[in-house]
Amino acid sequence: MKLVSPYTSSARPVNFKFRAARKGAKHLIVIFTSIRADRSWLDFDHDGPLLAHNRANLLWIYDNFGAEYSYYLTENRNFEIEVAVSQLIAEVIDQLGLSSSDCTMVGMSKGGSAALRLGIRCNAKNILALTPQLAIGSYLLNRKRSAIIEYMSGNTLATDIEWLNSLVPEVVRSDSNRDRNIYLITSPYDPHCIDYLDEVLPYFRRYSNFSLISTASDLTRNHLQTLHYNVPFVVSLLTILAEGLAPRFGEDSNGFGFDGSGHRDRHFKLGPKHGGLLAGPG
Repeated sequence: MKLVSPYTSSARPVNFKFRAARKGAKHLIVIFTSIRADRSWLDFDHDGPLLAHNRANLLWIYDNFGAEYSYYLTENRNFEIEVAVSQLIAEVIDQLGLSSSDCTMVGMSKGGSAALRLGIRCNAKNILALTPQLAIGSYLLNRKRSAIIEYMSGNTLATDIEWLNSLVPEVVRSDSNRDRNIYLITSPYDPHCIDYLDEVLPYFRRYSNFSLISTASDLTRNHLQTLHYNVPFVVSLLTILAEGLAPRFGEDSNGFGFDGSGHRDRHFKLGPKHGGLLAGPG
């Protein structure tokens, strides 16, 4: 591939890493990052072991467009960043001789939010979102990340929170292409996702292959634990998607239950709320 980082054929330069496919694979996986202690780190690191055996073309994109994170979308409500990232992805697909049907978008946490929005914007066939923030503004407000709120929306008013909250649900609601494979992985203790699922779940269910996996385990008692627990599952699924296959899981739970300490109560309580997704006791 001729492209070199940063990609500059757009209004905003985009920094990335790329690894060519192996064993004749004809697929592209685009990886979006979470909020990290060191912003130079990449999720599923290109030099690390997690994707070492994946055969697809791998494109890791950095979210370092300014002093704060942008979710690969916007600065001061200007979507030049989203457009630039989309242009890079389109250019890579073109140079590889692939199409959007040969593409998987994946991310965890912040990266999961980006994978959902940009996956739809770029018409990706597969979207894999691990513990995404479905309501970006509320998450940032609750985590006291006002600098990111201000960077993305221009201010920190209630209207800015509401605007940020709309960024992911609006693209899911308005998506006319129902022929996607969307995998959403969360848990009852992942409030970034599960607490805001009601509004958007009916629209996710319109897709021809929508899988919602909620982890039933005492090892997933918060957002970060849910993310870490499910990394092996995500790595395995990416290996399968790279082979051109798209499993159908439906709405189900993974994990090995609970130790009886009472932490299963929230899991069972959410069962009826989300259409019987989570099995009740007995």
